[in-house]
Amino acid sequence: MTPEKFAVFYFIMTMCFSPGPNNILSTAHATKYGYKKTLPLLLGMVAGFTTLGSIIAVAADWLSAYKKIFDILVSVGAVYIFYLGWKIAFSSPLNEEDVHEDKPLGFKTGALLQLVNGKAWFHFLTLMTTVVKPLDLSLTGKLITNFVNSFFGMCAISTWALAGTVLRKIFSNPKQTRILNGALGLSLAILAVWLVFS
Repeated sequence: MTPEKFAVFYFIMTMCFSPGPNNILSTAHATKYGYKKTLPLLLGMVAGFTTLGSIIAVAADWLSAYKKIFDILVSVGAVYIFYLGWKIAFSSPLNEEDVHEDKPLGFKTGALLQLVNGKAWFHFLTLMTTVVKPLDLSLTGKLITNFVNSFFGMCAISTWALAGTVLRKIFSNPKQTRILNGALGLSLAILAVWLVFS
């Protein structure tokens, strides 16, 4: 593997597996609902960030020239991510009888989240305008890179969701679950603030 290809691979792995809105939300959701009920949310995330990555691959040069649009999207995304963090932090633990009343997030939420996910925008803009530049990729090459990225993205959110199912077993009583929800919600809120000021 050439140093340029290794740099692309390293960037993708680091960005996909590091904490971000998708990963933290996957953990929090699986903690509350389990992996099976989190799967539609995960598939929505994959569809959303694959689409976003494809659009940025096509329009990378144009998008990098309009930084103000990117800044507005990051701010809107931060507000939404903060809202999700608030909801998670103050959600009550689920009893078996509550499962039917409280609806898990689905495919649509996972896909739409990517439109306002500042980390995803930063990830794809940096990947398509800077990281792959030494490879001098054609549009086809950029799209292939995007699909490789999506594969590792799915692996990452699945790993974080599976971690949530483990946490669900460890934090089994209502008091522990409130602490866990608070910590995960606070993590999302801090991430939202960081996105605005980074």
